[in-house]
Amino acid sequence: MYPQVIEEGTTKLGQKYEVNYENGVKVLNSENANYSFGSLHQIMLKGIEEVLKKHRPTRILILGLGAGSILSIMKNKFKWPHTYTAVEIDADIIRLKQAYFDQDDTGNGEMLCLDAKTAIHQLVAHSYDLIVDDVFWDNRIPDFCKDQDYLNRNRELLKEGGIYMRNTMAAEGMNHKDYEKQLSRVFSSFYAIKHPVFKNKIYFCQD
Repeated sequence: MYPQVIEEGTTKLGQKYEVNYENGVKVLNSENANYSFGSLHQIMLKGIEEVLKKHRPTRILILGLGAGSILSIMKNKFKWPHTYTAVEIDADIIRLKQAYFDQDDTGNGEMLCLDAKTAIHQLVAHSYDLIVDDVFWDNRIPDFCKDQDYLNRNRELLKEGGIYMRNTMAAEGMNHKDYEKQLSRVFSSFYAIKHPVFKNKIYFCQD
């Protein structure tokens, strides 16, 4: 019943982590947050279920892969051919994914070990039906993720009718009003839902 630590340490980029068994499930945690397969998995599942009410994405960009919660959800929910590009800045997090969480999810996508700010400028515009942005450092969203230039480039990467989905933590101290002003400058429409249990606010933006 108590969490069992499988591995813990600090990545070369300075991110503290633990791989744990929690309630019989293997999870990846940072110092103050769940990164994959715990509460975050439930939040991402809620977001993807919202997307799938009206859309059937086939090309997906994942910014901030962690140990691959979103790939697991896609595998279970996307019952049609799809491809993905996954971006993860921390090579040690990728190692943990491969060592403890790897699934048969590499055949229909590619993984880039880059920071998201760099990666989005290397990708081809108008390529993705869905962008899932879950870039965090521990429990905080990096400032660059809130900048208009970053949001603009994500918009440019979307196909017509594509969706930019952004997870935000309830307790991170983010100014949601300021963020929503930025979103309104970039996207023609957006809305948000709040997870009923974890209170994370998930944004869905379109142009």
